[in-house]
Formats: sequence, structure tokens, C-alpha cells
Amino acid sequence: MFRCLVSDASGVSSYIKRMSLESNLVSLPRGQQMRNLLVFAACTGLQYLAAPINYVGLMQAPLFRELGATDSIANLPATFYLGLTFSPVIFAWLIPYISWLKRNLVACYAATAAAQALVAMCLHADLPDDVKIVMVIGQSALFGITGPAAIAFLWEILGRGTDESRRGLALGLAFGVGPVLAVLGSRLSGEILAGSLGIARESLIVPRFAILYAFAAMLMALAAILSSFVIVPRPQVELDRRPFTQAVFGGLLAFLRNPVLRAATIVTIALYAGNTIISNMSLYSEQVYGDSPSRHAGQQSEWRFAFKMVAGLALGRLLTQTNPKVGLLATGSIFLSSVLFAMIATADNYILVFGLYGAGELIGVYAPNYILSASGKNDMRRNLAFVTMMMAPAAPAGYVFGLISETAGEAWNKTIGYQLSFAACAAIMLAGLLLAAIRLPARPRPEAGDQEHDSRQDG
Repeated sequence: MFRCLVSDASGVSSYIKRMSLESNLVSLPRGQQMRNLLVFAACTGLQYLAAPINYVGLMQAPLFRELGATDSIANLPATFYLGLTFSPVIFAWLIPYISWLKRNLVACYAATAAAQALVAMCLHADLPDDVKIVMVIGQSALFGITGPAAIAFLWEILGRGTDESRRGLALGLAFGVGPVLAVLGSRLSGEILAGSLGIARESLIVPRFAILYAFAAMLMALAAILSSFVIVPRPQVELDRRPFTQAVFGGLLAFLRNPVLRAATIVTIALYAGNTIISNMSLYSEQVYGDSPSRHAGQQSEWRFAFKMVAGLALGRLLTQTNPKVGLLATGSIFLSSVLFAMIATADNYILVFGLYGAGELIGVYAPNYILSASGKNDMRRNLAFVTMMMAPAAPAGYVFGLISETAGEAWNKTIGYQLSFAACAAIMLAGLLLAAIRLPARPRPEAGDQEHDSRQDG
């Protein structure tokens, strides 16, 4: 969810607004608040610029093809990444202290940069391909922990360290310039992989992927440096760590007892399966175009983010004129259409698959937005934390899709194998959409008990 969350400001800003109402804030001078706003925008922009590597799956799959990996192995970076994106929930329990926010953010960015730099050196070195594959999988798994946690910490610093009325500058810079940076980063990645910039002209393409990882590492290192300049106001009362079973399992059981939230959870997991098909979409380029998937990965990433920019504006307007269910169904339908179109697309129009996919990824904003609308005020932070855990149950689907394409490809041919994996993914997503259409109310509201509790708190 968090890798899509940074793609749209409207859904997250409403979370920040509500979070601020629940937090004990100490006023900061205007200059310090401006510093926090600019650091937020800069770090978000750096995340976007590093998107070709940080959005795990699209680049890693063709890299693994160059390293001789099977389809199932090529899906493992995305599977491990998505499987570990529940980290904000664990961090929220393990290190709840507000005074640790800045050091946690710096540590997450620094760990990400160090791991990416290590992968870059490994890819450039004369090491066995199996070692390189293990290193990339390990880095993807680590980023599944540090990436979502860094974004969560960054948003909380914005919520605690700035007045709501002053956040327009940060949101405008982050989500206006940010997607443009993602497109530019994708274009640069495509040029590097094509060898058209005059660097890494070796016949093997793997050293060019090393350059992409090194570039991402430099960007994340810069984010670590910049995040050290944020100022977090000292809380009036520091938070204490609660017992794990009470904080995590107890909260999750309370979350799932709500019938609307329970149905929305199943819908979200089913639709999040679409996040795991991107590796097979990338690998299928070999059958569509007749050459290496790595030659097209940069352009595919570029279309992915260009469509996401346009869709983010259009869907935000749609939400203001309709209801949360329409936003969920719209993004889910677009996401599903990308998988269905991949089954029939030709070389002339296969690039559109990645554009539709990018627009559909905004399900990572509109599914949490629906759950937010169904949550009581005192449960919003808890419920949004549990949304991040929904990537984990969907993560194994990526490995399964890889096995389908691999097994069916050996039995028949690779084209049929990939198409069957797309069909399996589409079936899961369609089941989720049908459940949403039938079981979810258009305008979800907290249960009566939650509303009464809110009223007592407000009074």
C-alpha cells in the first residue's frame, strides 16, 4: 500500500489532518515548520526519482532474466518486498516513541542506501549469478521493511511538525513535481539500459543495472542526510510500548469484527494481487517484442508513471463528486483491465498495459481511503496501520504466478504460460471487485459504538 500511497496527496492528507487532531502537538516557529515541509517534499521527490528500482518488480524481473533465473525466481524480489510491507505495524509497536521519529527515518533511508549500494557493487563484480540473485532478493526484502516504514515516519513528522494550513506547499511540491521526477527517472533508466548514454557499453547488460542501483543508493543516501534536518516537536506525554498481543493481535481482531471492514479487507487483498503480476508482465515482453525484456523496462516504467499522474488528478476529482466505493471500484477496474489487456495486446499496443497498470496502482490509495471512511476517529491510525499488512497475504501470489507461467510454458509454450498467469490474476481481482460491488456500502460509516465513543472523546 505505501508504495502507492505516495502517488496521491488527497487520500493521505485527510489521514494527516485526522492524525493531527489526535496528537499532542507543540507549536514550532514558522521557519522550523518550513524546514519540515521542504524536507518532506524533497524526500518524497527523491523516492519518486528512484522509482525504477524502488518500485520492486518491473526492473528486477528482466535483470533476473539476464542472470538466467526462472520465472518463479524472477518473481521473488516483488514477493519478498510485498510480504514484508507490514513493517510500519511492527515499528509502531516496537518503537512508539515520538522522540525517536527522526532517528528512525534517517536509519531507514540509510539502510536502504547501503543495501542498494551493496547490490550495485555485487552486480558489477565478477561473482556467480546465483550470488547476485540472492543479493537482489535480500535487498528487496530489506526494502520491504525500510521503505514503507520510512514513508510512514515521514508522513508522521509532517503531521506532528507542521500546521495543517501550511502543508499545501509540501503536498504541491511532492505530488506535483514528484511524479514528473518518476517519469524522468524512468526515461534515464531506459537510456542507461539501452547503452545510449555512452556508459557501461559492455556486451553484458547486468553492469548497467548496477548503475541503476548505484544511482538509487545515492538518492536514498541524500534522503537520509536531508531527513536529519527535520525538527520533531517534543510531545507533552511520550507514548509507551504496549504488550504485543494487545497492541497488534487484539487490535486486528477488533478490526476484523466490523463486517464492513472485514469485507473491505478481503476485497483489498484480492485487488492487491495485481501488484504481484508486474514481474510476469515485464518478462512477457520477450514474447511480445521478440527481444530482451530489459530493453523495454525503462519505457514501460515511464508510461506507468505518466498514466498515474493523469489518473491521480482525474480520480481525485471523481472522489469529490461521488463516494468512497466509486473510487475503490474505479481504480480496481482499471487495475483489472491492465491484466486482461496484457492477455491480448500486440507489440503495437503492449506499452498501454503498463500505463493502465500505473493508473490502477492507485487502488493503494482508494482502498485505504474506503477503510478510513469506515473507521471511528479513535481507530483511524490503527486501521490504516493494518492496511499495510494486507500486502503480505497477497505477496505469495507473485511466486504462484511465476510457477504458472513456468510450468505451463514448459508444457505448452511461454506465451500460453504467461497468459494463464494473467488469467489467474484477473480471476482473483474480479472476485474482489464483485465482492466490493455486492457487499460494500457506498458511504461506509463507523459502527454505532465507535461513533458514540468518538462523541464522548470530543465532549
